[in-house]
Amino acid sequence: MSDVTSSQGGGPGPNAPARTNSFKGGVLVAIAALILLLLTFNITSPTVPRVLAIGLGLVGVATAFGFIPVRAPQDYYGGLVLMMLAVLALIASADLPGQRGFAFGPGTAPRLFAILLFGLSLAVTIVGVVSDGPAIEKYRLRGPMWVLVAICLFAAMIRPVGLIIASFLTWMISICGSTEMRWIESLIAAAVMTVFCVVLFVYLLNLPFQLWPQPNAPALLWQQFHEFFRLIFGPLMKFIGVA
Repeated sequence: MSDVTSSQGGGPGPNAPARTNSFKGGVLVAIAALILLLLTFNITSPTVPRVLAIGLGLVGVATAFGFIPVRAPQDYYGGLVLMMLAVLALIASADLPGQRGFAFGPGTAPRLFAILLFGLSLAVTIVGVVSDGPAIEKYRLRGPMWVLVAICLFAAMIRPVGLIIASFLTWMISICGSTEMRWIESLIAAAVMTVFCVVLFVYLLNLPFQLWPQPNAPALLWQQFHEFFRLIFGPLMKFIGVA
């Protein structure tokens, strides 16, 4: 009798955790899509990425309210993350000139790969809806966050301080994401990878990278950070101003 009462009572059913995870995941997807939508207000060709961002936002809302059944969370949310990455690539390459006749422009390859990534990610997301799969396991943000910070700092430092210092600091910051970091081994690994980057990009590929800091490195570094924050927060301020 107690088993029947507990199963028919007002307590949480066996699907309550799944509904909760779907709600949280859908809300996060909707928030990320909103950020992408705001970024489209700062580019000259916003139609395609804006439509895709709105579509991802609607998918996030539908997921949060249970209109889309998530049967394989790893495939479903992994596909959505890759789709958002593809939209971000379209936004970043929107102002680059495209193909002219038979000649590829600087923006042709990034847009082509972004569209391919979006299509493949959409297929992965659909698999997460129509077939059963594993749930999302627990993970830590320390490693990815340190790597993301290292990549952003490398992009800001490569021009002012040169390839050698930028590469060395990037490797050291990335290694900080590991809980097994050892200073001696990390310094040796960063030095080896810095030498590898210099030999590969400068001497083998003959790419015109600056090796050492420029005389006006502090001013250039400040300009890089200013441009980065303008790119991130500019669309938000523009959206608020328009509103």
